Amino acid sequence: MMNPNEVVVVINPGSTSTKIALYNREGLVKDMVSRHLQKELDRFNKVTDQFEYRLEMVKSALDEMLQEDDLKVVGIVGRGGIVKPLEGGTYRISSDFLEDARTGKYGDHASNLGSMLANKLSEYFDLESSYTVDPVSAGNIVEKAQISGVPGIERNRRGHPLNMKMTARKIAAQQGIAYEEASYVIAHLGGGISIASVEGGKITDVNDALMGMGPFSPNRAGAIPTRGIMDLCYSKPRKEVEALLSKNSGLKAYLGVDDLRDVFKLIDDGNEKAQLVYDAFVYQIAKEIGAYHTAMKCKADGIIITGGIAYSDRFIADLKEYVNDLTAFFVYPGENEMEALAEGAFRVIDGKELALEY
Repeated sequence: MMNPNEVVVVINPGSTSTKIALYNREGLVKDMVSRHLQKELDRFNKVTDQFEYRLEMVKSALDEMLQEDDLKVVGIVGRGGIVKPLEGGTYRISSDFLEDARTGKYGDHASNLGSMLANKLSEYFDLESSYTVDPVSAGNIVEKAQISGVPGIERNRRGHPLNMKMTARKIAAQQGIAYEEASYVIAHLGGGISIASVEGGKITDVNDALMGMGPFSPNRAGAIPTRGIMDLCYSKPRKEVEALLSKNSGLKAYLGVDDLRDVFKLIDDGNEKAQLVYDAFVYQIAKEIGAYHTAMKCKADGIIITGGIAYSDRFIADLKEYVNDLTAFFVYPGENEMEALAEGAFRVIDGKELALEY
């Protein structure tokens, strides 16, 4: 019988917070969120320079969480960041993985800190290994989906595989379908938007949620005309273009707000521009969902909407007008990243699956 006092530590860094949790095999035991003031984060040149600052906060939180109960830490797992394209699964954190995360070789993102913190904490708790599950760039993308139209340039695949796959598992169970046999179009809608096909338990295609593909998001550009990209690249330094497309576009650029609740307030106050931009926002998401449904030969078992925006009943009602008749429609608001990380770590710890190597 499994010991309920055995827990894994789960670390999930976000842009201005770090989520910390303890899970046993039955589920969540304790959790805590460390908040980070933006003025403190502004001291650092890049996100991974925040490592020591966040590490001390995480250690302090864990010491508090573990001091009263007879809990034994048997594993550490951190959210995987933007690394090289990988197949989905649970990875043992290696020196190569850490180097690519630390340097931001494939992208500088708060999630890069997840593997760095998990690795250091494995030393703190005297564990042999630390893990990450379904990093941002993970997926089993079919070859035909990688072709861009320009030889030498492949389509990126940076999305939300952790939440997507975990949510798909839950919906498959709800439908009474084996997850490994189910197929879904799943849209994670938050600050970044990723829309994917999940088939046979694997993400087989996904847009680039960071920049360059798919619908625009609250603050990201999505797919924009190539000529406009060329004009930007010849008129601004690369870092400015990257910041514009990945942080300062979308709803934020058009309306000055990136929270859908603020957009609705503008609309309700009679702002016609806000209505138009919002209509385009819903339209582009619906169009991308329809494209993925078609690419799956219209045989998806369901369309799943998840992420923070899925909490908005008003948005969901507007989206359903476009896609509700395609197949079964499910809404699962929020994200399951912490649970997905814990389950992935336990599958390896309990010998149900082998850890993958980077």
